[in-house]
Amino acid sequence: MKLVDDAFAPGGPIARALPGFEAREGQVRMSHLIQRGFLENVHTIVEAGTGVGKSLAYLVPALRAGARVVVSTGTIALQEQLVRKDIPLVTQALGVDARVVLLKGRNHYLCKAKFEKESGARLIAPSVALERLWAWAESTETGDRAELDFTPRFEDWETLDADADDCVGEYCSRFADCHFFAKRDAARYADVVVVNHALFFLDLASGGALLPAYDFVVLDEAHQAEKYATAALTATLSPTSVNRMMRKLHRTYSIPGSHDAELDEGMRRLQQTLARVPGDKYPIAANEAVFEVLPVLRESFYRLENWVHANWKDALRRPIDNEAEAERRRDIALRSVAAHVATVDRIENAALQATSGAVPADEIEAVAWVERGDGGERYEINAAPFSVADFLRATLFARTRSVVLTSATISTGGSFEFLKSSLGVDDAQQLVAPSPFDYAKQARLYVAPPRLNPKALDFARRAAPLIEEILDRSGGRAFVLFTSYARLREVYALLRERIPFPLKMQGDLPRSALLDWFRTTKNAVLFGTGTFWEGIDVVGDALSCVVIDRLPFPSPSEPLVAARIAALEAKGRSGFEHYMIPSAIVRLKQGFGRLIRSTTDRGVVAILDGRATSMRYGATIVDALPPATRITDLSALDDLFREV
Repeated sequence: MKLVDDAFAPGGPIARALPGFEAREGQVRMSHLIQRGFLENVHTIVEAGTGVGKSLAYLVPALRAGARVVVSTGTIALQEQLVRKDIPLVTQALGVDARVVLLKGRNHYLCKAKFEKESGARLIAPSVALERLWAWAESTETGDRAELDFTPRFEDWETLDADADDCVGEYCSRFADCHFFAKRDAARYADVVVVNHALFFLDLASGGALLPAYDFVVLDEAHQAEKYATAALTATLSPTSVNRMMRKLHRTYSIPGSHDAELDEGMRRLQQTLARVPGDKYPIAANEAVFEVLPVLRESFYRLENWVHANWKDALRRPIDNEAEAERRRDIALRSVAAHVATVDRIENAALQATSGAVPADEIEAVAWVERGDGGERYEINAAPFSVADFLRATLFARTRSVVLTSATISTGGSFEFLKSSLGVDDAQQLVAPSPFDYAKQARLYVAPPRLNPKALDFARRAAPLIEEILDRSGGRAFVLFTSYARLREVYALLRERIPFPLKMQGDLPRSALLDWFRTTKNAVLFGTGTFWEGIDVVGDALSCVVIDRLPFPSPSEPLVAARIAALEAKGRSGFEHYMIPSAIVRLKQGFGRLIRSTTDRGVVAILDGRATSMRYGATIVDALPPATRITDLSALDDLFREV
């Protein structure tokens, strides 16, 4: 434990490297616990309140672990912060010569072979957008898409990315200087590999095909782990997935148009069938007609698969002298088609489980649902595991010496049981490290009176004047957060001509541009939804008010949510108490966390859901928030904002 004590000691190496640094008790306790976990092969769960400094707390033991550590974050932005700022600070302070690699998914890197093929087939780029992309491709040294100062169209980037479905690995002529494999090779010799959750859980789902072997894992923003693990195990059948498969096949083979026509007709019929049930999302079991269409579609995939197997040599668009490379391309093509067959099987099995009634609710293995996207014009079918707990228990917690789960918002009522049951954590040392901020002094919490119910048809009309008054008193400088786009648009339409401050809503600009606008515009007000509930750091007066439209319960109509509630109730437990309330607590704490980001921040969080005061469960949820001073009269904000 001396390592941690020395690192965070007054006048110690961290303090010397970071002017103004003062070690916090929670930070030191967290670092001690993680170091113990690494030494004794014990998993660790830490809720580190805002301001604790969790990154430094886990980096100090991680960089001295003596074994490979994977640090996984919720966002690429946090990856970049760790690699560019936090890790260099700690390595310099501690005098550690650690090899650190930032690794992203394949589709973040340029494929040199693809670029040579695309650019070599034309004298000039076919569009201005591709001209910019090609110019970058000719000069980049890393091949990382993050270097781009513009966002390429998906279709354009797909022609150049290092996606696994096109990659022939060591058989490629550019394998020796491939951007992706250079990074992956560097990761094999790294002490610390920094990834994001999407890549980390895809690696688990692939059986470890994407990352080098590791001894320790730190999952930062661990409240997102279940979501990303579920996404990694979700299979999707959609026009987009089928069209993408065919584009990839056509890049290698001259495939008869009859196969395109057959699949187009099958997907057209599937789309018509899916549209018979109203709604943007519904369980597949609600549409029995799908069972007539999926077997026909499966046969179309089988015919395509058989054609590739029989004709792969003669149908090559260009000769491939290397037989091993040609066979590798064949195997990739066959796997791509077979994956769609497997997806159809998973969807049918999940639907049969739900409709047969033979499988108890708490024994269902998978859930399938229909979701409308692309502006409401096309549907996709998804099949996901009902729970990721058993998967993570077997692939992560049983095989890794020590896993650290940390976030500012992973406990509910001081307990980690909700997180542990969701992720399959059986045994772990635990700590709640409260925020060092003085919330009673720095923050006010206003909860609307019981008469304001977000389920009422006139909620937007009644909430709008209250939002207007709150913003008048705060002088703008606010996030107004909603749980749905529909409610956001409704309230925004009522207020956009009434609010005398610079105003934008989510969608007006790209997310990063919106944040830049907010940080640099005096008295700005931003209306947003889920993407602005977490992972946003605005320090200082620019953000002094957070308005939240309602208690953020998961939607019970979501197929996965409904299935998890049904499973709990099949065991005699309340789905509302054991799933809905803990989920709402974690989500609300994230929204609240946007407000106070430093010891000098001041502001108010306003919850416009009267159920928080009128219902017993409302008190349970609100009491889980940081201890801000509760107010019932908005005039109490005047003194607070005079101090700002």
